[in-house]
Amino acid sequence: METAAPSTQELAAAPAPAPAWADMDTDCLAHVFRRLDLEDLSASAPLVCRGWRRAASDPSLWRALDLRRDHLARFMPWSPLAAAFASRYGVTRRFSLPGLLRLCLARAQGSAVDLALPPLLSSPADDLLHISLQCPRLRRLALPQLPAADEARLAELIPRWPLLEHLELDAKPSSSSFPALAEQLGRHCPNFASLKTTGAVKPEDAAALARWLPRLRSLCLDRSYMPRQELLAILAGCRELRELSARGCVGFDDADEEIARRGARIERFDVAGSRMVDELQDEFAGGDEFCDSSYVDVM
Repeated sequence: METAAPSTQELAAAPAPAPAWADMDTDCLAHVFRRLDLEDLSASAPLVCRGWRRAASDPSLWRALDLRRDHLARFMPWSPLAAAFASRYGVTRRFSLPGLLRLCLARAQGSAVDLALPPLLSSPADDLLHISLQCPRLRRLALPQLPAADEARLAELIPRWPLLEHLELDAKPSSSSFPALAEQLGRHCPNFASLKTTGAVKPEDAAALARWLPRLRSLCLDRSYMPRQELLAILAGCRELRELSARGCVGFDDADEEIARRGARIERFDVAGSRMVDELQDEFAGGDEFCDSSYVDVM
């Protein structure tokens, strides 16, 4: 028995077949690709087809780049990501974090606003220069500890990021470089509001914060060497602070009444675990074992 052919009306009422992934609109694919990790976004999705390559190159996917997560496992020459680049792009001995950074910034096409780097930069000065040229809209920047020669270079590059709002430094620049950095931030970044670092805070550093960054909203100096008078100078000069964290510092007592009184106006004020130097010397029998590298500024 022959089956009657479907009528025009029946064909029109039938649901249309779902479009293939390769035929999806680029904007829809880009929205889906926001759930991919860096490995898949950079080394897998672009090789599926032209449509996926086009979607994976959407600058909006590359605006926020945090390369710090599991960096030792992810960016070594023997890592799965290196293996993926070797098998799919033919990149073998040349694979490196700076090379991947350049790929990411090229795909961002100047739209990157949030960048965090691990301590695997082979030439920090060159990488910082490249970032300053490729990321004019940067708002948040997190950097590893820089060589002394590159600390001054960072201050020189700050004017290229006029939209910068937050700076995080794994180690505070020495007191020969930090005041210049604070000055450049104060002069060229009108929306700058948040600083996070750790290290030795000397009188010239506290004075630079008070003079050039009086409108700071958030300041984190955990595990720093910061004498009492330097903390008081910062509290007196940075009157718009809403958050100040100085946990585990050496140089003042967390029970200091004047510090507590001046910090009372700050919404989130935390100095827990901070001690005077002599208290720690008593605890460790006068040795230097308590003083790790974050407390030391040899310049």
